[in-house]
Amino acid sequence: MADTKAKFYHILEILWDTDEEHPKTAAQIGELLDARYGIAAERKSICRDINILRDECGFNIHLSADNKAGFYLASRPFEDWELKFLMDAVLSSRALSETDARELVNKLKRQGSQASRELLAAITPLPPKPAADKHLVKYGIDTVLKAIRANRQISFTYLTFDADKQPTPRRKEAYQVSPYALVRKGDFYYLICNYSKYDNLSFYRLDRMGRIALLPDKRKPLRAFVGTHERAGLSDFVHRALYSFTGDPVELRLAIPTYEVSDLIDAFGNEVTIHKTDEDACEARMTVQDGPGLYFWLLQRADNVKVLSPASVRDHLVELMKTMLAQYEAPTDAPSKSKEADHG
Repeated sequence: MADTKAKFYHILEILWDTDEEHPKTAAQIGELLDARYGIAAERKSICRDINILRDECGFNIHLSADNKAGFYLASRPFEDWELKFLMDAVLSSRALSETDARELVNKLKRQGSQASRELLAAITPLPPKPAADKHLVKYGIDTVLKAIRANRQISFTYLTFDADKQPTPRRKEAYQVSPYALVRKGDFYYLICNYSKYDNLSFYRLDRMGRIALLPDKRKPLRAFVGTHERAGLSDFVHRALYSFTGDPVELRLAIPTYEVSDLIDAFGNEVTIHKTDEDACEARMTVQDGPGLYFWLLQRADNVKVLSPASVRDHLVELMKTMLAQYEAPTDAPSKSKEADHG
């Protein structure tokens, strides 16, 4: 029985390399069974096993149109375009080490036929990865998933780089948090959690978290921060946190030129309300979080986007621009110090 099971498995392995343009005959499959696995099999028994894989096990195995070229696997979990999309997402992520990225890409390629693997490898150059070591990301994801599944808190140190480009803990004491979600924003993964000292949600970059440990303490309930509709509330929180910075929600009103509408929708989504004020200008309204990310976005567009309300956002933006200007007017070359935000 063990040999029979192994034969079925290895026939399927061989068929996994096939597609409509590259089928294999029963004789070819028999040769590969013998050469790769030392299994001797007659052509009729191979055809019988393929019928069982198709009819009883549900594998979509077809016989080629002329009935002579052989058998091929007609469908598989991922199409080539899906594999290409996932491979590019892995390779473009700055959250993974080069080794982890290559291993994950190789696993994805193995989901396609042999011809697909060769094509995907040919059209997907491997970009250089950052020199910084990201090997802790996969361990961090695994630990966070375990904590959420077990409804428990975690602890970690949060790392920043010093002038010698060495990772250094931001604080001597470890952070203790209740984890709720992992999201990818831009090039990085972020943990969404509640830091035990505060009564709100925060973002922490996963690749900057060290010494992640599962704690026996139970998590605080998510509804305490986003309301009873937890999934919808968490989605709103993530969507409104620009560049993964948090803050109190505010109703923002902007005067913008029409050509900024596309960037506005990219940043805030289709929930933005837009009214034309003249041929080339609009007024936009949206709910956002009043945090550092909002001002970073506004400063990038300070020459053509004007804050109409609230006055608190407008006034703070003006103060930031005055501070920036003063830095270049100051007689010293020393950079000014900005307030450190408690997030990644």
